[in-house]
Amino acid sequence: MFAGSLRSAVVAVWLVVLTNGPLFFLSRRVFGLRGAWEDPVVQPAIVFTAGAAVAFVVLDKFRLVGGRLAPVPRFPFAAAVMFGVWATMSAWWSLQPDITLWRGVIYVALPFLGWVIADLSHDRFVDALVWAAGSLVVVSLALLILWPDAALDPNNDWRGPMTSRNSLAPICGLAVFGGLAWWKRGARRAGGLLVLASIAGLWGSGSRTAASAAAIAIFVSLVLIMGRRRYLAHPVWTSTALGLGAGGAGGLVAAAGLAAAWDDPTFTQRRAIWRLVGDTIGDEPFIGHGWEAFWYAPEFHTDEMLRRGSAHGSIPELLLGLGVVGLLLWSMVVGIAIAGVVARAWRQPDTEAYLWLAVVTFLVVENLTESFVLWFSYNWVLLTAAALRFGSELFRRPGDERPPGDPGKRDLAGLGPNGRRCGGVAPSTVELSVPLCRDVDRDDVDVAHDTDQGLSCPEACDVSSTAVRRPAGIDSASDWPGKLV
Repeated sequence: MFAGSLRSAVVAVWLVVLTNGPLFFLSRRVFGLRGAWEDPVVQPAIVFTAGAAVAFVVLDKFRLVGGRLAPVPRFPFAAAVMFGVWATMSAWWSLQPDITLWRGVIYVALPFLGWVIADLSHDRFVDALVWAAGSLVVVSLALLILWPDAALDPNNDWRGPMTSRNSLAPICGLAVFGGLAWWKRGARRAGGLLVLASIAGLWGSGSRTAASAAAIAIFVSLVLIMGRRRYLAHPVWTSTALGLGAGGAGGLVAAAGLAAAWDDPTFTQRRAIWRLVGDTIGDEPFIGHGWEAFWYAPEFHTDEMLRRGSAHGSIPELLLGLGVVGLLLWSMVVGIAIAGVVARAWRQPDTEAYLWLAVVTFLVVENLTESFVLWFSYNWVLLTAAALRFGSELFRRPGDERPPGDPGKRDLAGLGPNGRRCGGVAPSTVELSVPLCRDVDRDDVDVAHDTDQGLSCPEACDVSSTAVRRPAGIDSASDWPGKLV
């Protein structure tokens, strides 16, 4: 339906919409509306984004030419969809049924958006991430200069086009990872400038939670990737000892930092909110009070801190709205995302593994202190995408592992050599020396390359494997729907 740069651009727009901030900025600052989820600027944009993702996946099977979407692991996809179904079902017992119903339906659709993101090649995903997060960082800096009243909150912290500093700071964190990936890919000036601008945004926002999450994500990724690379190059006990020592030292530093900040208002206020919502959670521990409904039931807001719109943590938020059942469904998806990306990094510690490991670590840490499971958030969509992209790594047989740089043979599960997303190959009796690729523009064939392994090939598949089978009865490459697009 659409491929290459266009698909990256569309995904970037979807991610910007799911940050929510620009929608509320337009609603309040441009159109003079009250800035509610049901505003004619906010709700239609979210509904259209979710609907477009569903349509893209559903209509994909009718594509006549070009690469199809790769299949994804069924279990994490089913768990993500069931999370939305459970959220929708909670309208039956919700404190605010109308609010719960339409938001729950959107959550049923969000895994389809995650599927589209998971299908992007590594370079295309980097582009989408940079275009989405980077554009918001640039707009924030521009607003700071041109419209400071809109760009600063009452405490003079940066918020840019977002609703608060705690909304802007995580975007800056993701932009740091995207900028580093661009720098690694060769766009050093643009990547370096984006990293510097994003660090400035993190500093200006004053969000300790996002800055800490970014530092933890970078450290964890570096230790795992560099440690694994060293072990593969020098498989001796000293490499393992160095990795364990670095990890232990990092853990001690993190524990010391948490202990030092334990009495900081950032954490004391959150612990107070968690205690307050804990009383309400205890009333319906298994099914909750309806997805996102509690914050629209003022009769339950017996304390000033309960008027802040969220529990400032995804785990208490899930228990509050969907109970233990909702928490289990969310944990399944997040657990597979974590385990899958770690398995991928362990099997092949390249740039793609580093980026996704940093992104997943960052998103998970952010969920501990912010309710990013709410608000149709990009956070939940990216975690779902990670589970769908790397979930199959958990079921990879030991014999399937290849040393880094070995092109090997294309597998049939949608993953090519070096972890690239490639189309499945149908059973056949005739061999054809043409690669079956997904998400690769024809123009990319001559210019794309693997920056880690130095292989000259399209960015999304292995063309070094010359014998690719086509279905019996197909006489020419031009008649094969799997030809290069």
